[in-house]
Amino acid sequence: MTDNPSKFWDMVPEAAVHIDALMDLFRQACQRQGWTLCAERGLIGWAEVRCGVGHEFSVRAWDLVSGSRPPSISPSEPWCTKCRKADWVAECLAILESAAEAQGVELTATDEQDESGEGHVVFAATCPKGHRSQLSGRDARSWRGEPVDILCPDCRVAARAAEGFAKIEQVLRETRSTVVKRYRNAAEVRCRRGHLHTFYVDSPDGRDAIRSDFCGDCGRLAQFQEFLEQAKDLGITVLESQWIAKSRAHRAVCFAGHEFGLIPNKMKRGCPECPRGMYGGAVPPHDVYYVVSGLDVTTGKETVKPGISSGKGYNRLRQHAEDGLKAQHLRIQGLPLGMARALETFVLAGLDRKGWVSTRGVEYFPAAALTDVIDLVGEWFTAQAGLSTRPIVVDAGDILEAAGTPGSPDVVDLDVDTAVVFDSDDLRAVAALTR
Repeated sequence: MTDNPSKFWDMVPEAAVHIDALMDLFRQACQRQGWTLCAERGLIGWAEVRCGVGHEFSVRAWDLVSGSRPPSISPSEPWCTKCRKADWVAECLAILESAAEAQGVELTATDEQDESGEGHVVFAATCPKGHRSQLSGRDARSWRGEPVDILCPDCRVAARAAEGFAKIEQVLRETRSTVVKRYRNAAEVRCRRGHLHTFYVDSPDGRDAIRSDFCGDCGRLAQFQEFLEQAKDLGITVLESQWIAKSRAHRAVCFAGHEFGLIPNKMKRGCPECPRGMYGGAVPPHDVYYVVSGLDVTTGKETVKPGISSGKGYNRLRQHAEDGLKAQHLRIQGLPLGMARALETFVLAGLDRKGWVSTRGVEYFPAAALTDVIDLVGEWFTAQAGLSTRPIVVDAGDILEAAGTPGSPDVVDLDVDTAVVFDSDDLRAVAALTR
């Protein structure tokens, strides 16, 4: 370093030399491009120029000479936007005229050009429906660069809305949902479980969101159902009636009767109180199928719940009794491997087909569904091959009491393929447990 550093104003004459050299380079670039320099405004000012074709525009000298390979230095690379886009403009114009002829749109050229600066001529357009608009060659292509299918903006909006409403109708049929209210550009929909959602048809993202898995609450319910099935594979029964989170513990009980918190992200370990490695092999199967009902203390509604358990099933029945479901209607014990889960799946699918909606979770239903539950159990057993068929006598008061069916007969004969007899002794056994 020197004792007397140069001041800023001492650098000005030297900088002026470099600026003049850059301006000379700019003038040479204009000559090579065939431009006429109408007005200079310094190195960083906007100079007014006219290209060889006659297009007038503004450009900064610094933009032309500051790059390592300024595009304007080569005459083969015109800097004039209109000249550079001439082929593109002609191609867009040809597409516009072709589409207008195919769609019956009348085009009348004007003296204006659009705001892109590329040289697209603006046309006054009239579609067959009488809609008036202004179009240019740029409007003949979508933002993806593909030719548009409908030129008229009003007709295009109407077509997209019709497409969106058609998708909504399809989703309604697939999911058995209902429309609560319709708007000009949207529809408020209630899914079959009562969750509200609004579909919008006036934007691409809104139309993409119209699909059968639109309901987030029902999606979480399906996720919970998957969690339940994975737990059952380990011989674990989840006591929670709804999904909490992947990283949160859900109350559960293993086949050995240990209650613990089961985390969906850490299911392989199984019950922490059972010996390690136990869940790597076979576990005692779910071999009990039951149906209970009562006043659910969680929802305050009369509820029926079909489910599965292991052994005698008394521990699970006691837990249901604590929740208010004290009336036992069926308890089938000793089912062969896999039959209890197959029966449960069949009954839940049948209730869904019949339009029953769970009151909480995926296995709790209104008490009025009790008759359908019993019918589905009988239907499933009747369809099983290799089992001897015999009538099972069931006390109608035990089965239909929760549903409140008036005038029911004293005895109901069900043809069920099983060796289990259902009678009032099971009901008395559960009543003794809950006292």
